[in-house]
Amino acid sequence: MEQKKKEKKWWQGELSFGGVSDTDILLFTKHLSVGLKAGLTIVDALDMLYDQGTGQMRKVLGKIKDTVNSGKPFHEALAAHPKHFSPLYVSMVKTGEITGNLEDNLAHLANNLWKNHELKQKIKSAMMYPTIVFIAIVGLGFSIAIFVLPKILPLFKTMNVKLPPATKVLLFVADLFSNYGVIISVVFIAFIIFMGWLLRQNFIKPITHRLVLVLPIVKTIVKNLNIARFTNTLSTLLSSGTTVDASLQIVVESTQNVLYKATIQSLIAEVQKGKRMASVLAYYPELFPPLTSRMIAMGEQTGSLEKTLRYLSEFYEEEIDSTMRNLGNILEPVLLLVIGVIVATVAIAILGPIYQITGSLRQ
Repeated sequence: MEQKKKEKKWWQGELSFGGVSDTDILLFTKHLSVGLKAGLTIVDALDMLYDQGTGQMRKVLGKIKDTVNSGKPFHEALAAHPKHFSPLYVSMVKTGEITGNLEDNLAHLANNLWKNHELKQKIKSAMMYPTIVFIAIVGLGFSIAIFVLPKILPLFKTMNVKLPPATKVLLFVADLFSNYGVIISVVFIAFIIFMGWLLRQNFIKPITHRLVLVLPIVKTIVKNLNIARFTNTLSTLLSSGTTVDASLQIVVESTQNVLYKATIQSLIAEVQKGKRMASVLAYYPELFPPLTSRMIAMGEQTGSLEKTLRYLSEFYEEEIDSTMRNLGNILEPVLLLVIGVIVATVAIAILGPIYQITGSLRQ
């Protein structure tokens, strides 16, 4: 007679906090590739990684392990978690399982994930300084408006002097914050939250994604980033044995910018008609510069498309790296100028009437 399994109470269950990060997926991919190359079966490798796992990643690995143990292919187990494993990831695993090169495809995936991780870190590092300065400017403005102006400027209302325009503006701002300071602060915070929500909506993306492709400095970063990801992802898929049109379809699903997504989607239809990829990309020089289309044309003609795409990916990643290193030097004078204008305006508005008063006393 089988003994009934005791059900665990809610407090006896395994607790996990946070989500699954890109680093978790990267390490899982790398360790799984190493385990398979060492001779482990996929089941044994998943058991090993599950035992080492923590938090939410351990839960995901448990579900994947159970699915594989039930007899389903590994790529189907991954496809059940689209939030953590992209179509690119699932496709490369599927191709690896079919061709028997799963460990090599996982190694390619780990390299691809590492490059994407590096790009994100470079962008975050480069944007750290401008973001801090921008927050400081906003904080300075609110501090002056809330704490300084209401105490100093009311004195000028009682003085029989002609106030400069800058002082009149500051008086208006001081009265506004004195009467409606809390409301203004709440509205400002609500506006920031609303804009964050709005920019994530699909209906606004065609406008914002087109806008970032015309803004100075930003357009260079966005173009290089999209081309680097396009060439890197396509190179990774081709190296796994995926066909060109199937690879392009996966690239479409992993592309964020709607303009690049639409262009690559149209590229698929033309490639399926028999056209070369480079000849189609040449029609979009604003998205894919002549260097990109010519290099791809050379790769198609010589049969070394995969290597050419990898070279282009490395080239544009270096361009992004160079731009990010210089971004602070480019933005620093602009940000300092903005701070200088704010401080000078406040100083003129406050000191102007004082000089007028002292001048009238000497007469």
